[in-house]
Amino acid sequence: MNHSHTLGLLSLATALATAGHAHQATGIKLTEPTAHSITVWTRITREAERAADDGPLPITKLFDRTTGKDIPLRDNATYANARPELTFPPGASLATIRGAALGASGQTRVRYRPAGAATAAWTESAWRDVDPSRDFTATFALAQLTPGTRYTVTVEDRPRADAPVTSTTTGAFVTAPLANATATFAVMSCQQYEDRDRPDGFAIYPSMLALKPDFMVNTGDAVYYDHGPVHAINLDLARYHWARMYGFPTLRDFHRQVASFFMKDDHDTLTNDSHPEDRSGDFTFTEGLRVFREQTAPSEPPYRTLRWGRHLQVWFLEGRDFRSTSEADRKQTPTILGPTQIAWLERTLTASDATFRVIITPTPMVGPDRPQKDDNYANKGYVVEGTKIRALLARQPNLTVITGDRHWQYVSRDPATAIEEWSVGPATDAHAGGWSEDQPRPEHRFLRIKFGGFLSGSVAPSTATAPSALTLRLHDTAGKVIFTDTKPAQ
Repeated sequence: MNHSHTLGLLSLATALATAGHAHQATGIKLTEPTAHSITVWTRITREAERAADDGPLPITKLFDRTTGKDIPLRDNATYANARPELTFPPGASLATIRGAALGASGQTRVRYRPAGAATAAWTESAWRDVDPSRDFTATFALAQLTPGTRYTVTVEDRPRADAPVTSTTTGAFVTAPLANATATFAVMSCQQYEDRDRPDGFAIYPSMLALKPDFMVNTGDAVYYDHGPVHAINLDLARYHWARMYGFPTLRDFHRQVASFFMKDDHDTLTNDSHPEDRSGDFTFTEGLRVFREQTAPSEPPYRTLRWGRHLQVWFLEGRDFRSTSEADRKQTPTILGPTQIAWLERTLTASDATFRVIITPTPMVGPDRPQKDDNYANKGYVVEGTKIRALLARQPNLTVITGDRHWQYVSRDPATAIEEWSVGPATDAHAGGWSEDQPRPEHRFLRIKFGGFLSGSVAPSTATAPSALTLRLHDTAGKVIFTDTKPAQ
């Protein structure tokens, strides 16, 4: 049977018609923690678990809208003028394909209280309907929290107002401290579904969880819309990419216990090196921005800064929303951050009195990078703005850059400004590559190519005899430290 008609209507109708139970197959996410607030993201699903990974797959065919000729699927491709046609094997549907976790209607609420306060009353939100137009998700903004405090949180779901609770997920998070306190965090990037290294997801998640970080940052490419046998060439398949990824047990277990900041890059917005004017099949860049927001609950604007105690301030930069178009680049200096974000970055850096400033960017500022690439400040296409940004950062004391996107780990120091950049590397060994260890550059302090991993950071507060210090570590996927450096406050 051909299902090339609007799959959005099909999935919506299917979910609404089968919402006898309310489940949480894609777990919860705790996002954007501050000293006094956090956002709780939840989604109701039709089934209790994601579909098995040995299930059927939809068949995607693409045809040139002008000539009608077949267009082959290629990883990293953008199908700007393609008409998609989807079919399912007999008995299969959007709800049963490999890794699927179809959304469903229902109600959800959040309960929370300080951890360890077993006799304290729960603070409870009102019950709320999930939003079918946002993939059956709901978000709850918890406010007036106590700084530097660990909270226990419970998310409950039910299929309708007169029904009992059918699904409960418990978790925990910590709010940012205000004073001279420690801080621990983890940073990861580039997790591709086809390159996962465990049947239940990715090894780095239990490895990061073992460090008990206060928060985690995903710098982007949380999903790869343009890879594998199922490309996200419409809205429903984009949501399918998120459901099959965040239904993995390792991801569900991590995100219910650690608060996160999600940043986006190209593959989890639309396609490789995508720009704001792009589309791929029936899926547009604008829709990609909307899906990212509905699946990760970031704050607005997407560039933001976080203060974690007296000593640490973190900046999260946005590298896709404000990037100039290909047409504009022919008439003006190409931009990645855009003038508004650059002005905000300069203003907030100047105003900061934090001991350590950490810039987290979805794409490199220092590099070096491969000459055939041209999507970041280490490339020649953005050399004018890149030079300006590095000069701005070089004027700040105790500043370090952490980047995602590159599929190898490195620590490099810009020869012109001495700005240091740490590349966290990809999520798995299978996803690593892109450089050669036989070609180190003078700016490389550390270079590791064939393996994945993540970064962790910790701030030790000042004492009567020692200044505060920031320690950064690169880990392999099992959590072993493979490179570390401690930076006392200057």
